[in-house]
Amino acid sequence: MTWSPDTRLVVLRGNSGSGKSTTARTLRERLGRGTAWVEQDHIRRILLREYDLPGGVNIGLIDTNVRYALDHGYDVVLEGILDAARYGDMLRRLTADHRGTTLHYYFDIPFAETVVRHGTRDLHGVSPEMMQDWYREHDVLHGVEQTVIGLDSALDETVAKILTDLGADPVPLEG
Repeated sequence: MTWSPDTRLVVLRGNSGSGKSTTARTLRERLGRGTAWVEQDHIRRILLREYDLPGGVNIGLIDTNVRYALDHGYDVVLEGILDAARYGDMLRRLTADHRGTTLHYYFDIPFAETVVRHGTRDLHGVSPEMMQDWYREHDVLHGVEQTVIGLDSALDETVAKILTDLGADPVPLEG
């Protein structure tokens, strides 16, 4: 691989409504320019309008986007449900191939709380029943070292932990 050992890859996984997107957005703001945010939902649902199925086209496109950004010196925050059964092989390959720092975080939030959190956002017709179908309890990714983020970790704490784990000097927040 040609990726610089100076690049950083942060993988944020977890169920819908667990706080991944908010964490990714905040993390990118704190890391500043030169940080790409690769969203599973954007690639799968918006760009491809694809169902989340084993062997889906989005899996390879996510992989390609992450590798392209790393190849060009960007740090990457990869975020999504990224179900271990469907996305695990791709995530393990990315981890093995990346010469820089790679950190994995799994947001392990109970279903009832994900529904409450979901209620604070506009998700274009995503119902609690749909969320229940997608929900995978404790879907940790085997074969990679990961940190589990539980219900008791607030956004600021989670972002601070990731920044500390990265050894990052965060960009001051504007305003």
